[in-house]
Amino acid sequence: MDHCPICDVAVRPENLLRHLNDIHPRHPDTPKLVERLKAEPGRIAARAPSRPLRVSRWQVVIVLIVILLAAVTYYLVTNGSRSTPLACISGSGRAYHWHTQLTIVSAGNPVTIPADIGISFTCMQILHTHDTSGLIHIEPDTPEQARVYTVGDFFNVWGKPFGSPTRMTVNGTAVAPGPTVGLYNTPEAIVIEYASFTP
Repeated sequence: MDHCPICDVAVRPENLLRHLNDIHPRHPDTPKLVERLKAEPGRIAARAPSRPLRVSRWQVVIVLIVILLAAVTYYLVTNGSRSTPLACISGSGRAYHWHTQLTIVSAGNPVTIPADIGISFTCMQILHTHDTSGLIHIEPDTPEQARVYTVGDFFNVWGKPFGSPTRMTVNGTAVAPGPTVGLYNTPEAIVIEYASFTP
């Protein structure tokens, strides 16, 4: 052990410099003592060599799980907070369960209506599709939800503008093209023709 030349406290040799700087920073002899001690071997503790960072497989797995959980949580929060055009339902069609066949034609070519319109991870809306057949499911749960929905309601759920069709038929009969045409139960079939439609 060494002794501090200012206060005579016993100090380990490698800690004497720190002691002088921490305890006696304003003493007039401190700068000269620090310079002299720095020149002496053994006064400054040698640093242990750093070991290379080692990452085990289980640590990688834990990090990936945390990232995945964060992504799922973000998805649920953002989708859950997004408002939907129509109410979310149970999927059992408690009030009624109707189907309307919708066909869209663009410049003479059939347009594929996507599956799962109106269905997300957290919500199934009253109007939705399950496949690419163009069959619209209409499934209100309560008497308050049981009304005649329109083709415009479906386009709203789909997130597409109804636009300006050139022709529209219901069960083969031409009607004035418009979003207010009602969706009724099968065998109702609606065909909407456009000069150009982008799904």
